[in-house]
Amino acid sequence: MKLVQKHLIKFNHKNYSVIDKLGFLSKNLYNCAVYLNRQVFFSHQPFLTMTELHHALKMSPDYQALPAKVSQLVLKQVEKTFKSYQKAKEQYKKSPDKFTGEPKLPRYKDKEKGRNVLTYNYQAISKKALKQGLIKLSGTNLEFKTNLKEVLEVRIIPKLGAYCLEIVYEQPSSSSQEGERYAFIDLGLNNLAAVTSNIPEFQPTLVCGKALKSCNQKYNKTLAKLKSELPSLQKTSKRIQGLTLKRNCQVDYYLHTASKYIIDKLLAHQINLLVIGHNQGWKQNINIGDRNNQSFVNIPHSRFIEQLTYKANLVGIEVQTTNESYTSKCSFLD
Repeated sequence: MKLVQKHLIKFNHKNYSVIDKLGFLSKNLYNCAVYLNRQVFFSHQPFLTMTELHHALKMSPDYQALPAKVSQLVLKQVEKTFKSYQKAKEQYKKSPDKFTGEPKLPRYKDKEKGRNVLTYNYQAISKKALKQGLIKLSGTNLEFKTNLKEVLEVRIIPKLGAYCLEIVYEQPSSSSQEGERYAFIDLGLNNLAAVTSNIPEFQPTLVCGKALKSCNQKYNKTLAKLKSELPSLQKTSKRIQGLTLKRNCQVDYYLHTASKYIIDKLLAHQINLLVIGHNQGWKQNINIGDRNNQSFVNIPHSRFIEQLTYKANLVGIEVQTTNESYTSKCSFLD
């Protein structure tokens, strides 16, 4: 299973300016590739593949500004983006009711403020430095400490006023446990998760969600105040970006802590199957009052499900998602 080790690079970090320049160069190449694909779209021709984009741009300054392997992965990103658009467009024509709106053609990133992801695969990472406990990226003097011995790739992802350095590595999953020991999770607002099981000795557990609700309410209130102070044509500011980054980090930390608590409890009871209730499009159709609607939508339940899933798989617990109406009826008495 692939896992990620994260490092947050804020604007006051010694390497921020170098990384920001790389993100800017990646954006330039991304926009060039998007331009070519938009032109063939308007000419009613098939979208260009990564190979075709490579041959069209390999001699351009934007392509050569980055290491070749990194530039190729930027083009692969563009290819994937347009393929996703094409697939979504086809599905929209068949079943428009499954979408909240018509899929839009991929656009350019802002010429000045835009930044793009950088991906360094294992070929673009120094093997010699890795043996010394350092991540050294090809074509740069950037070095980051790590305790990993093997790395699949490194991603540098632009965030609001910061960059997230993601080091991807592989860790074998535990083999699945045998037996019929099940647990069921309902997701909510005041209670982030309600956990039950078919095992009589399992004590049903509630994971409080009020801390997340409070965090979001404070964020929304402060955000509204800061936006009201902006000039008429300005959409954001460094204070707003810093506020959003802080809120996102707090939410992510809470979800990690909650998901670890749940998985540890399931492991202690030798649970081998976790069923999570989840309804497609539930946030678009929810109606629990304006204030609660805002709080519920602001909680990233899908992210929470992802964390539960990968942590469960690591310890050999199978995960299934199902309609919430099923898990809401389950209890340890069933």
